[in-house]
Amino acid sequence: MSPSPSSLSRRTFLTATGAIGAAALTACSDLTPGASSSEKSSSGPVSTAIPADEKITLVVADADDTTMTPGLIAAFREKHPNITVKRNYTGWDDYLKSINTTMSADSAPDIAQFTSGMQNLVPGRLLLKVGEYGKAYGWAEKFPGLDQITLTSDGKTVGTGDLYGVGAGLSFEGVYYNKAKAKKLGLTVPPATLEELEALFAKAKAAGETALVAGNLDGGLNHAFNVLLSVYLTPKDREAWAYGHQSATIVLPEAEKAAETLKRWVDEGYVTPKVNGVSDNDATAAFAKGEGVFRISGNWAAAAVAEGLGEGAGYFNMPTVTSGGKVRTTGAGVYYCVSSKSKNAAAAAAFLDFTAGTEAAAITAKAGFMAPDAGAMPSQTGLLGDVQKGWQTIVKDAGLQPFIQNSSSPTMGDTLTTQLQLLAGGKVTAEKFLAGLQTDFENYHK
Repeated sequence: MSPSPSSLSRRTFLTATGAIGAAALTACSDLTPGASSSEKSSSGPVSTAIPADEKITLVVADADDTTMTPGLIAAFREKHPNITVKRNYTGWDDYLKSINTTMSADSAPDIAQFTSGMQNLVPGRLLLKVGEYGKAYGWAEKFPGLDQITLTSDGKTVGTGDLYGVGAGLSFEGVYYNKAKAKKLGLTVPPATLEELEALFAKAKAAGETALVAGNLDGGLNHAFNVLLSVYLTPKDREAWAYGHQSATIVLPEAEKAAETLKRWVDEGYVTPKVNGVSDNDATAAFAKGEGVFRISGNWAAAAVAEGLGEGAGYFNMPTVTSGGKVRTTGAGVYYCVSSKSKNAAAAAAFLDFTAGTEAAAITAKAGFMAPDAGAMPSQTGLLGDVQKGWQTIVKDAGLQPFIQNSSSPTMGDTLTTQLQLLAGGKVTAEKFLAGLQTDFENYHK
């Protein structure tokens, strides 16, 4: 099943391969180190031909801690033996802190995984406009329904402007559960409504279990908050805020209800004790080892959970407020962009194009991601099969919504982490929590 071009329109911008943590630099174009003095882009017709007898080296910078990026690189090299691809992997938090500086250097990598904060590279003309390569390769058809990275010239508004990259694998969030514990506790899974899910949390807690395994040291409660926003907030309001529309606000009754729900889960003791002292990755690892009953996270965690719990791992989409409603959740893509300083732009664009193919789809699916062409994904069983079915429902309902921390401002990742820690620690109310997010938004956009 392939998404239709309109089904996920403007809803999959930016990357979410793990917990969203610290944001990157916020320099404007005049202050960006190494900013280009002249525009460099793929404007005008381009050739997709790569000389087979020419030795080419590409450097790829990424923070993808799954098997997807290294798998794509290995397969691409087999197809193009004259191209050497060197991978510069950096852990997620360090990548977010350093990638703008990395892309500003004279030795910038040819290809980089695009993430929050990198929109600041646009005014400095440090990212290559790849629109002409997109036309030459037919990316509008090869990446059906995906929101390719389009940004205005100031980098502040998403979904319009020039094309800077495409997504190789989609992420989306849902609810994992321990089948054995759910059966032992007599829990009816999946719940039909959000109210029923919370009732399951209460039963698990009453039985002495951690109902919802989470880690908020690096802001991992953003997963629960994001999906709650997907349930309560209208897509129109959410996208306006996440995509940086000038008059947008997150200080809304529906958003407050989402924040209040998350705070109630913490206050009721459903969430991992001392959650602010546990990292998001450690929470996934603990759940995979059998701790707790439920875990809200993304499909990037599917492989680890499946390996740990085996046939005992289950998954369902976040339930709706009313039974039978359209399913909505939060997600994004693992996107790749090209440096304007690359001397091998055609080869770099070929790698971006390769990620949309059938061969790449198998690699993407094995890593737990959804391929650009869902119809090219191999059929899977077990937990990965459940996740794939969940994705098909989300596509049918056009239910994928953007991570709020990724595009509303380059510093929103840090701000959201801080505000979530204050909320979970009982230091702020839901109202003040949202006000803190809105202040960051307005400081950037006004």
